[in-house]
Amino acid sequence: MKKLILVEGLPGTGKTTIAKWLSDLLISQGENTTLLSEGDERSPCDFYITAGIPKNEFESLYDSQERENLLINALSTDNYIYLRLDKCPDYVAEKIKQWDMGDESNQFITVADYIPCALERLVYWVNSHINTSETIVIDGGYFQNPINELLFRQGTDNEVRGFINAITDILKPLNPVCIYLRRDNAEEAIAFAKMTKGKGWADRVDTLLRQAGCEDLFRHRFELELELLQNIEHLICHIDGDNWEDAKQGLRECFEI
Repeated sequence: MKKLILVEGLPGTGKTTIAKWLSDLLISQGENTTLLSEGDERSPCDFYITAGIPKNEFESLYDSQERENLLINALSTDNYIYLRLDKCPDYVAEKIKQWDMGDESNQFITVADYIPCALERLVYWVNSHINTSETIVIDGGYFQNPINELLFRQGTDNEVRGFINAITDILKPLNPVCIYLRRDNAEEAIAFAKMTKGKGWADRVDTLLRQAGCEDLFRHRFELELELLQNIEHLICHIDGDNWEDAKQGLRECFEI
């Protein structure tokens, strides 16, 4: 069994549905399986409300006792402190929100800032999982979050390619496979997402894309993702309407379950 299963695709392709279904199926077959959904702080490339603070900046913000208290809920690597803003007192969250890696509108974090911070956290995560026996299913943490964050920060296609290829190389010890859920085109996927997620989601996404000048983000992502899939073992599952049975059958055959 693969140690790492990455479930990817645009909104409206059923990532959450399939990741949960596959995780439950593996558990029913006796596999020690963990599902990391979007926003889960354990997901190594998902920085939802998470600050990635350079250590020299962190040490200049607080005295030793304050740092000790904050580090109880932090991840510390060689060069960064990673803190969930929702696990900090309000006065701390306000002070460190400029390093919020998951806020697409936070232009304080440039592409040049984002990439090394994200990769260092990923290296730490992979090293901590190499000798475990569990199978990990990650929803949207391989393409979706990393590519979105770079494109919102005006990253170039080559910067995106370099970043995803670096992520792929770091993940290799875990023998990953990417399950890619694909509709015919980006427009079809987003139309389905807007229909199922509702007007609130649709309006919020449209506003965010417009304000960031990224109205073409999903089509852009779709092209990049199909290209980058070639660099990792993968299975493409075509999705039609609200029917995921063909995808599920393909996954049963892929994992022999």
